[in-house]
Amino acid sequence: MLNSKNSDSRGMIRTEKAEFVIEHIKALGLPLNSQSRFMKMYSIWTNPAGLIQPNNPEFETALEAERDLQVLAFVFEQADIHSTDDEFQRLVVKALKDSPLPQEDRNNSKGRDAQFELFVAAICQNAGMLPIFREEPDVICHAGDIKFAIAAKRIKNVARLEQHVRKAAGQIKETGLPGIIALETSMALNRNNERVTTPIPDEMFGPLYNEAINRFVNDFYDKFKHWIRKKGVRCIVIHDQQVWHKPNGELSLQGMTKFVNPASKNNRRKRDFAIFTKQYKTGLPNVTHL
Repeated sequence: MLNSKNSDSRGMIRTEKAEFVIEHIKALGLPLNSQSRFMKMYSIWTNPAGLIQPNNPEFETALEAERDLQVLAFVFEQADIHSTDDEFQRLVVKALKDSPLPQEDRNNSKGRDAQFELFVAAICQNAGMLPIFREEPDVICHAGDIKFAIAAKRIKNVARLEQHVRKAAGQIKETGLPGIIALETSMALNRNNERVTTPIPDEMFGPLYNEAINRFVNDFYDKFKHWIRKKGVRCIVIHDQQVWHKPNGELSLQGMTKFVNPASKNNRRKRDFAIFTKQYKTGLPNVTHL
């Protein structure tokens, strides 16, 4: 289990990060509506009056900016290093959609769905899993001498978990490559996007978060194995991110990444699992091992 915290490799403060994201979007020649979620978040984070207080109607958007702007900043950091392509720009265009709050887009969230695809590809780029292609199912990458196909699915409701996992497994089978299913579970496991404000010491928060994700994995492990059977899936990667509004007023983006081995008794698949996870985890931003 890996815990990802809310700093970034460039050490940017919030204002710098907001400017960094908006500058990169504009550099792609993309128009930004003043009422779009990223422009609203940009306005909040660059507000000369300072941080918005809890009684402000924009406070929830300010909290959500902690997640969305950090993810996009990480994506564009990798875009600085690696060449982009038409598919990258297409995904960024889609990522500009959605409401400021994810709970307002439970049925249709093409923006954050595309944002997750960009995030997974950025992790692969940061890990040096090159060459990388934005192709079916979502990302093609390389670890060791193996070419892997990644299907990225953002789950907004646990009731639809089976549908998404089966679809991802089917897409992987069609590629003929050993595959990875990357699941983003932030909304599925927190449907109302509630904030953690309980006074929990920092050193306790990680283990408690870890326990919650492990409970989810244990509840579905046998079903995962059934849903992906004979589809070539080597690993299920679970990404979860929650914004912690600490009792002292500080904001913290906490993320958990869990690697699930659905074929632990097959030596070749165990080898593929180990090769992929060893390299992929090196690309995760700001990691602490729990």
